[in-house]
Amino acid sequence: MLKVEDPNPRLLDPLAFDPVRFPGVAPDEAWPPAAFDFDATWLADPSLAFERAPSGGIILVRRFEALRLVLDIEQAHSALDIPPASRDFRLLRLMPSALRLVESVSPGDPMPPTLRGEPLPPPEDHQLYAATTALVSALERGSGEAGGAFLDALRRTPPGAHMFELAAARCIGEGGFALERVAGLAKGLQRLACAHAEVLAAAAAQPDYEGMERMVSATTRVLVREAGWSGDLLAHALRQIDPLASVPRETAENLRAAAVAMLDGNATLGAATRLAAAQARVRDRLVELGLFWRRLAAAWASVHPQLTDRREVDGLCRNMLRRLALKALYQGA
Repeated sequence: MLKVEDPNPRLLDPLAFDPVRFPGVAPDEAWPPAAFDFDATWLADPSLAFERAPSGGIILVRRFEALRLVLDIEQAHSALDIPPASRDFRLLRLMPSALRLVESVSPGDPMPPTLRGEPLPPPEDHQLYAATTALVSALERGSGEAGGAFLDALRRTPPGAHMFELAAARCIGEGGFALERVAGLAKGLQRLACAHAEVLAAAAAQPDYEGMERMVSATTRVLVREAGWSGDLLAHALRQIDPLASVPRETAENLRAAAVAMLDGNATLGAATRLAAAQARVRDRLVELGLFWRRLAAAWASVHPQLTDRREVDGLCRNMLRRLALKALYQGA
């Protein structure tokens, strides 16, 4: 296992740490590019769109028509007649990572900023509503008369940016509760709901770990099966990382579960400030995990097990081993 002198990732810059190079990309070429600007004429048709299916697969949709083609993204280049290792091939392999950040991608659309290393956007309305719903269910027990009235008013308020203020106004106007008491409850619960929504957003924007795991396993099977290479150092490295490739995904899942468990325990309205701080710590760890793995996961998705240069696979193995050596990324999850 490759050792790192300082295992604390918080002392390192994730964007400068052990830079990841995508397979087949020239040293002076920026990747991911600014947009999904495919070269293939028919694939550049703006009436096409890529979406993620409920099962997790990728769907190619031709708008205004009934065509919906479900694609195995690892084999999609064959179905779409795209040469392996071409620029269009690499763009296509970015699609699962992009669709974790946006609802759909059409040819010519800009690359999601997060995939190019920019900060995560704020939580979307549906994530805030999901967080609020979870809080109402978790906190309604032992909330007291004013707290119960506020939670009931919040439950009957349409979701949106001002739902907490509207619920507080309804609670004061219809229930006759004191402004100071209800305003304090609304502020504390809003802070907690926003903090939990940020956890949900950070969890939803985690890299395509599953795709990385599949490609590591596929590459391991191909290279280990080749008699001439089955005993060399690269085959040995792949055997070493294959069972460890699930570590970042499992860490992200455990962190999200820990954030949910905080609300399912003995959460109360009075502990909203403390719970919000704890949720913020989970969010920070998820963001940090994503920063260290997003580019590497997308780079592994660009591998073609039979055709990618062995030196580039070796480089990705080294990238993975160095990230796995940052123990503080995975502890306590």
